Amino acid sequence: MKIPSQFEKQVLEMPETSYGVTRVVVTLEDGTEFSDVFIAWGNEIVKVGSSEIIPFDSNKIVKIRRQ
Repeated sequence: MKIPSQFEKQVLEMPETSYGVTRVVVTLEDGTEFSDVFIAWGNEIVKVGSSEIIPFDSNKIVKIRRQ
């Protein structure tokens, strides 16, 4: 699942947690926050915590910050 394109540059400027992966906190439109969101190559959500699915719609992201 891809993040909205307006956040790609911001994520790419953050330090990587491991090769090509950045760990962040995302905030959704309704104020819900998800931590342990792993984004690969600056634009693709590959994991959220220990969940096997992405538990939110990436189009609802309004803020991303470094974890």
